Amino acid sequence: MALQDTGITLGMEYWVYIIKQVRDGKIMEEQPPETQVIQEQHAQTQAFGQPPVVYETKSSLPVVVGVLYAIYQVLPILGGLALLFGGAILGGIGAEYGDDEATGAGAVVALIGLLILVIGAVGVWAGVLMAQRKKLGVHIAWGTLGLGAVLSIVLTTLEGMTPDIFTLGCNGICALFVGLPLMVSSASQHME
Repeated sequence: MALQDTGITLGMEYWVYIIKQVRDGKIMEEQPPETQVIQEQHAQTQAFGQPPVVYETKSSLPVVVGVLYAIYQVLPILGGLALLFGGAILGGIGAEYGDDEATGAGAVVALIGLLILVIGAVGVWAGVLMAQRKKLGVHIAWGTLGLGAVLSIVLTTLEGMTPDIFTLGCNGICALFVGLPLMVSSASQHME
């Protein structure tokens, strides 16, 4: 009786049934009724009578992209600090020697450095938001990349040079990289 309760006897009956079907040349597509009942019973009986719990793992792509973008934004922050201090030093030297042109150029360089510094800080914030799985972080990152591209075009135009294609290309590739969490379905479904 104990063997029948565990399903071992019924399992052996199933294999005997299959062997007889193959030996007789009759291969049936459906299983015998006994196994169907047992399979339903096994599917319904779980630990403590509860249905199985399925855990869904979240994609780590938004976190990775957010952290990498935040680390990347250290470069504009360092560049902005260098321009800010360089402009301040240039303006100070111009003011010391009474050169108004050097003082004005120092002020413009310092303002551009401050703008780049602010863009870098907002980029770090966008990276943190992406790491927290927020769509807003991706949109802010796209905005900072676009603003950086516009700033690059304006600065090269003011200098009388052609726009820097390398910087524009890097910003475009970075914009695609930042947009990956929204493009990949397994990652975008977990973004807020």
